[in-house]
Parts: sequence; C-alpha cells; structure tokens
Amino acid sequence: MLFTVGSSWRMERELETLQRPYREVGVDEGRVISILREVMDTSLSPLPSNFFCQLVPLPSSLSSRSSYLALSTDGVGTKLWLALQTGYFRHLGQDLVAMVYNDLITCGAQPLGFLDYYAAGVLEEGVYRGILSSIQEACLEVQMPLLGGETAQMPGFYPRGRLDLAGFGVGVVGEEELLGPHRVRKGDILVGFSSSGFHCNGFSLLRRYLSEGELYRSYTFGGRTRPLYRFLLEPAYLYRWVLEGREFLRPLALAHITGGGIYGNVVRVLPSSLQMRLDEEVIWSRSEAEIFLWFGRLAGLTRRQMLAIFNCGVGMVAVLREPREEDIARLGGFVLGEVI
Repeated sequence: MLFTVGSSWRMERELETLQRPYREVGVDEGRVISILREVMDTSLSPLPSNFFCQLVPLPSSLSSRSSYLALSTDGVGTKLWLALQTGYFRHLGQDLVAMVYNDLITCGAQPLGFLDYYAAGVLEEGVYRGILSSIQEACLEVQMPLLGGETAQMPGFYPRGRLDLAGFGVGVVGEEELLGPHRVRKGDILVGFSSSGFHCNGFSLLRRYLSEGELYRSYTFGGRTRPLYRFLLEPAYLYRWVLEGREFLRPLALAHITGGGIYGNVVRVLPSSLQMRLDEEVIWSRSEAEIFLWFGRLAGLTRRQMLAIFNCGVGMVAVLREPREEDIARLGGFVLGEVI
C-alpha cells in the first residue's frame, strides 16, 4: 500500500495522533519541539531547526573555502536501562557513537572527533571499562577519534547499578557539499538502508509491554534464534558505507531514522512544499521488519503507529535523483518511495 506523507503542519498533527502510545508512557516529542521553538534562536544555522545536526560557519581565517563545523549530541535513551538490567552492555559504546555519527553525516560532514560523558554514583570498573572500550572501537571504525570526555562520579545521586551516557561529535563540511532539504525536489527517489533492530529508540514503550521473563525467552527473527534481550540490544549500525559511497551514490539529503520513526524523520529533509509517498509493503515485507511486526501485535499498535515511532527495519534514508539500480544495490539499499 502507498501512503502519502506531507511535511506541513498537518503532518505534525497526524504524528501527534499516531505517537499517542509513546506519549502515554511519558515520551512527548511534540512538547519538546514546542519548547525548543520558543527558546532557541534558529536564525544562527543555515539548516532548519529540526535538522539532525547544526552548523557553525568557519571563519575565513581558518579555511580557504566556505565551510561549516557540524555539531551533534545524543545519548542511548532507556536502552541503557535494559542493558544494565540484563548485564549485557558490551555494545552500548557503539550505540552512543552511532547516534552521534549517523546524525553528523546527514549533512555530508566528515567527522573529526568525539567526546563522551559517563556519569555514575559508583564507578563499577567492569562496566566502565567495557563501555569505554566499545566507544573507542566504534570511533576507530568510523575514523572519528575519541578525543576525551568527562567521567562524573556522583555518589548519592545515582543509585548503585545506574548510570547515564551522552556523546558529542564534531565534523566539517564545505558549503558546496552540504546535504539537506535545499537540494530536494519533486520526483526524487527515497532509498532505505537496513537497521540492525530498534537501534536506540522506542525502549520506553518496549519496556511497558515486556516482562523480565520475556526478555530471556528465545525467539526467531530474521532467521536467527536467541533470547529476546539480545535482539533488543543489537548495536545500532554505523552508516559509514553511505558516507563512503557518496561519490557514486550522490545523495541530496540523508535522514537518520530515530525517534519519530520513518514518518517523523524523512519529512525533516523535505522542503515544506513537498511530500513523500512511501511503499509500505517494501518496508513490511523485509526480514528486518519481523521483530517490529511481532511487537506491534503484542502492544496492539497499528502499522502506521509503528512507522511514526520506530525505524521498522530502516535506519537511514537517502534522497537520490535518478539513481542507478546497481549503485543502490552496491550499498545494500532498496527503493522506499518518492518525493511528490
């Protein structure tokens, strides 16, 4: 089935309706956006205020061409709670790096460096060492060096066994290479790239419906059988191959599919006058969607609600103009729809 999704205020209102199950567990994206619009000075960036990262012009004394520093910060959400509950936290560092790195590359930036923030009431060496090592490995994989960060020991604030994580990344992009809505026009093609699972979004809703016993029960999704918590804690993909394939793929814009799902994120890279048409069957027929369909049945969610909350097996979407099938296949992509 084809769905037409707009980028106007009507889409915002529709998203509010579709995301009601998420608000009922305490996650209200619309409220956050409303406050940000009131407080922030959005005139400082050449990109829309709802883009995936923000830009700062580099002074001419520092660069021989017109360039921008790209800035991004993020965390891993309540996926952290699930990791600590099950004791399986070996990939949390990759999750943290992925949330920042994937946002940075959406504007075409080449990442330059990463900083982490780790806060705990009691520093448990095994957990700390494991997460920090995972951060370092992920940074090396995408050539975004871990430059340092902050480790905050806060006894009495966080109870034993609880901690928080955040990351910050910086990159650089020339004005002529800048990706975004300003390049997109009617007739462009939407190409998706698989996710590894839920990545770092939707866990507050997942936790509402999953008992502790359920987490350790074995399931089969995508041809693999293992405990459910291992599927849920699969690390988020680092979409380095999309950045590396930029020369032949020639993306106009990139959308990182995080909170707000496919609906709420792809519209962020569309001009306000355009809409997108999605082929829903392409999304739901893929093996990556199996675990989302299972959870949707468990939680009583419609497919449209899931598309407004989860990535549903699609972690990154590129907007392309007249792409060649062999180039899409070369990077493991698949056509999702078009801009109308």
